[in-house]
Amino acid sequence: MLKTEQNLEILFKNWFGTERDEIIQLPNSGSNRTYYRLSKDEKSAIGVFNKNLKENIAFIDFTLQFKKFRINVPEIYSENIKEDVYLISDLGDNQLFKWLESARFDSDFTDKFTDIYKKVIRELVRMQVIAGRNFDYSKCYPYSEFDERAIKFDLNYFKTNYADALKLEYNQNKLNSDFDLFAEFLLMADNNYFMFRDFQSRNIMLVNGDPFFIDYQGGRKGALQYDLVSLLFQAKAQISEDMKLLLLEHYLNVAQLFIPLNRDEFTEYFYAFALIRVLQTLGAYGLRGLVENKNHFIESIPLAISNLVYLLDKVELLNQMPELKQIITQVINGDIKTNEY
Repeated sequence: MLKTEQNLEILFKNWFGTERDEIIQLPNSGSNRTYYRLSKDEKSAIGVFNKNLKENIAFIDFTLQFKKFRINVPEIYSENIKEDVYLISDLGDNQLFKWLESARFDSDFTDKFTDIYKKVIRELVRMQVIAGRNFDYSKCYPYSEFDERAIKFDLNYFKTNYADALKLEYNQNKLNSDFDLFAEFLLMADNNYFMFRDFQSRNIMLVNGDPFFIDYQGGRKGALQYDLVSLLFQAKAQISEDMKLLLLEHYLNVAQLFIPLNRDEFTEYFYAFALIRVLQTLGAYGLRGLVENKNHFIESIPLAISNLVYLLDKVELLNQMPELKQIITQVINGDIKTNEY
């Protein structure tokens, strides 16, 4: 990675007008991107190396668009796309997920949690609606919209990497019919907003108590509900049922300041999007955990399954998707023996 570090050092010098004192590769986040922290005295920046040109273009373009609407995202200091590198402002190390882990047993955790998540939700609505109203989606990668293709990809991702990995029983034709119905229903939701796609606590940094957002390069046009369920149904965040309802209500109150909403209709779609998000997440846990045997993902499976239990009676559409429902029942009742994979 010597050439990469040299390219980042050039960007640092061009921006700050001085050589760096230190360059440290940061722990891998599970993506194909490599991150570095470059510093000189009080000056600090994050260097990013990513071979995916279209993903780099999307991140830089989205960042510049968000900045126009005062959305809390990093500054783009400098870039050399030809060499797959760019330099952004350093938001520190106070990741919302890490804060959750460290603060969970504080006596006043509930109040702190509520305050922070309400801030996050207010910023989410601003990103979705205010920025999303006039957003240019031409640089999106790999999809410009959460359309039928993207929905079917997520559903089949779950089928291949989780249901098939566990050798669950199902009828392929019947399951395809259920997937068709599921996609048709989700596509009836209003989808004219910015969809972050992976809006969860690992992609939210706390800077002086305010939330800042990272890793939104997979964003696209989509429905409001998807990002909210990504936040509230993140398996390892372990948000209680009562808190989910409280924060859903808060989201509706904030969103209604900007757009008209039918609260009952929004909630019906909310739980349906929660289901596809949890299934997609299980697909990721299946691939990284059951197939590749990575413990971090294996440990998350029971938490994701608990979300499925919660959703089983809340997604009325499941009664019209009997093959998918019986697969979910197998998942809930199953005994996962990860050492077989």
